[in-house]
Amino acid sequence: MLPSILIFLLSLGVLVIASRWVIAASIKIAEYFKIAELALGFLLIAFATSFPDFIVSTTASYEGMGGIALGDVLGSSIANICLVLGAAALIRTIHIKREQTLESAELLLLITLIPLILLTREEIGRPEGLILIIVFLFYALFAIKEKFTMGLKEGVTKKEWSRAVVMFVIGIALTLVSAHFIIGSASDMARILGVSEALIGMTIVAFGTTLPELAIDFTAIRTGHSALAIGDIFGSCVINLTLVLGAAALINPLSNGVMVFTTAITFLVGVNIFLWYILMKHEGITKRYGLMLLLAYIIFIEVETIWAFNAG
Repeated sequence: MLPSILIFLLSLGVLVIASRWVIAASIKIAEYFKIAELALGFLLIAFATSFPDFIVSTTASYEGMGGIALGDVLGSSIANICLVLGAAALIRTIHIKREQTLESAELLLLITLIPLILLTREEIGRPEGLILIIVFLFYALFAIKEKFTMGLKEGVTKKEWSRAVVMFVIGIALTLVSAHFIIGSASDMARILGVSEALIGMTIVAFGTTLPELAIDFTAIRTGHSALAIGDIFGSCVINLTLVLGAAALINPLSNGVMVFTTAITFLVGVNIFLWYILMKHEGITKRYGLMLLLAYIIFIEVETIWAFNAG
């Protein structure tokens, strides 16, 4: 058990560091090609913080561990809203204008219903995976309302661009290797503890892959950029539930034979409805609501653990 825990923690550390390299390199590459600021924000904040989930879920699917893949997608989405947003609001009230986020919250709620419908089937197969990716593309068109403007941007030299490409390639390679060991050690822990891979994916793995959001969004809120943090959380959830889940299903059909998945997606829909209500009625998220979101996350973990052990 101890070796599996050590391998998991070490691999998780490598994954987080390598993901930062990928993000930093991506920003340099984007600056070199002068990508529009709004497009840069969407592609390199929300997508970059979802990158660990993408790597872990697709690797798990490829290695035939669909429970970890699906568990990570659902667990990370719930952690983004309840844990990251809840903890941030508890530390400092998040002030944001209603019109800035309400439309995004409604869209997130609508997109959350799609996996709920898909999980009524026995598995999420390749056709469903393709549908989810198409939904992601439509969301990307909605989120990016500016076209890319190509051309060299002053201040980024060809040498810096070359370095960024090398860092990007090394970062991608390290994330792939670390993801492989995360999946293997998580599977070992599930077997030793006698619980499903789904529970490990929704709790331990999901918490680990949520660390980039936790770090970035805490900093954003602390420095007064609440809209950036909210946008990242919404964007990451949508990407997890469409692109990440869709890509994992395209690689290998994901079985829905575990009850914890149904309770998780139902919980996620409920949390999104609650968040939509908060943003509709208030100009931000107060400490009281932050505490409620954190308590909801604790309840979610307890319920999923009880389901998993009862099933075992």
